[in-house]
Amino acid sequence: MAPWPRAADNNAGARNLVHIPGFLLLGGGVPVKAGDEVTAAVGVGGAPGGHLDEECANAGLQALAAKRK
Repeated sequence: MAPWPRAADNNAGARNLVHIPGFLLLGGGVPVKAGDEVTAAVGVGGAPGGHLDEECANAGLQALAAKRK
């Protein structure tokens, strides 16, 4: 089992998300923050594992951050 459903089970506020029809808890999404505030998100899919999708999303955010410097 992927870690995301387990994470929802361990979070009382998210425990029922797994029961919403059509709602999927999959890896590959990462938050975009301005300071401590989440302002957006990036989602990547297509790799043979959510952890790889997440790595790709983080790499994209790092590349964008490097261009802003």
